[in-house]
Amino acid sequence: MGLNIHTLRRAYRTTAVISFNTFVAVVVVNLLLWAVFSFRDAPVSTRVDIPPAPVTASGLFREDGTAVDNGKRTASNLTIFDFKSFEGVMSEPEIAALLDEYYVHHRQHGFSYQPFTQYGHRTFDGKYLNVHRLDNGLTVRRTINPPTAETDVQPIRIFAFGGSTTFGSGLADSQTWPSQLSHILNARAREIGLGVPIEVVNYGRVGFYPTQELYLLMDVLRSGARPQMAIFLDGVNFGRVDDTPNLTTDYHRIVDKAQLGGVQALDALPMMRAVNYFTRAPGSVLPPARYEVDHLVTRFLQFKETATLIAEHHGIEALFILQPDGHYNYPAHRYSTGRQVNSEASRALKAAFYDAFPEDHGFVDMTGLFEKWGDRKALMDAAHYSPNFARFVAQEIAALVDLETLKQRRRPDAAPTGTPRRQ
Repeated sequence: MGLNIHTLRRAYRTTAVISFNTFVAVVVVNLLLWAVFSFRDAPVSTRVDIPPAPVTASGLFREDGTAVDNGKRTASNLTIFDFKSFEGVMSEPEIAALLDEYYVHHRQHGFSYQPFTQYGHRTFDGKYLNVHRLDNGLTVRRTINPPTAETDVQPIRIFAFGGSTTFGSGLADSQTWPSQLSHILNARAREIGLGVPIEVVNYGRVGFYPTQELYLLMDVLRSGARPQMAIFLDGVNFGRVDDTPNLTTDYHRIVDKAQLGGVQALDALPMMRAVNYFTRAPGSVLPPARYEVDHLVTRFLQFKETATLIAEHHGIEALFILQPDGHYNYPAHRYSTGRQVNSEASRALKAAFYDAFPEDHGFVDMTGLFEKWGDRKALMDAAHYSPNFARFVAQEIAALVDLETLKQRRRPDAAPTGTPRRQ
């Protein structure tokens, strides 16, 4: 009557075998999919392994310009950085100390969350690199604005926007193009007896591209700040193919985790990644892997159109510049390696992008400054300007600034729309 012991044993063995085999199958499938996704997600390396160059007398760099690893060096520092691009402006120990500060700030401190633009730089106090928080709660790179005797006079304020080349990655505070622009314009103001000091504020952010800068501009205006001029230096950074910032996927995960908790963790399993990929809704199709040139051109043109309307509404003169772009036309022989460090695909995309710009695009085209600079090192790595070239860029920008006109644009700041940021 009922099940006997032998039947129960058979059922148990059968269940155990099926469960164990199912577990093994799940593990094997996940391992195989993990291998597939790892291969798919791996970045394409363009590095060519060559024997390291001899070390300089300081022991801090190599004869080809690259850095010696001291535990605070990035892959770029070790493979394509060129301390010789500083052309004696700083000594090797000073450059090494500067790289130490960047490693601590960028790699160990990282970014902090900022609404609307995703992220901003954390505050930092160093000898060469300083990021401070303004009264409006936003962080900016320190700009060296010369001291002035006109302490009771409202200054002409110029806000600089852009990516890491505006932030001044790899440079000391005094060497960024916004600091050098302030030096040049203040000297001119004294020469012509303007009677008004010039204050440049560096809102450059590593990785920022035009769409992010548009939202940052609106964020700055919401704080009540009203500069007389806004300068946008762009071209190196495109953002993602779907016109979203680079950390968008990370923020997707954070929002999902906040809502779904532990359930969302299952999506990290390779099997779930595969299921989600093949069962995603039509409206959630992943963006294509390649940029469309017409999208990029439209992205830049719409950014300029919208930013211009916003600036004009608030009485701000806006200047838009296509920057000297190392991914586009920097001569290979000037790199520390003596060969091209940017991929062929990247350079081809940039060439197609700049060639597709209409003649009446309204940007000031400075993509030819490398040639105008002459046969000298202008970059310290794949994209970032050397101290002397940053000054050259500042000189070219300064030539476009009419101080008398900006003097007439001065007016008090507006009321903010909320309390200062606490992040």
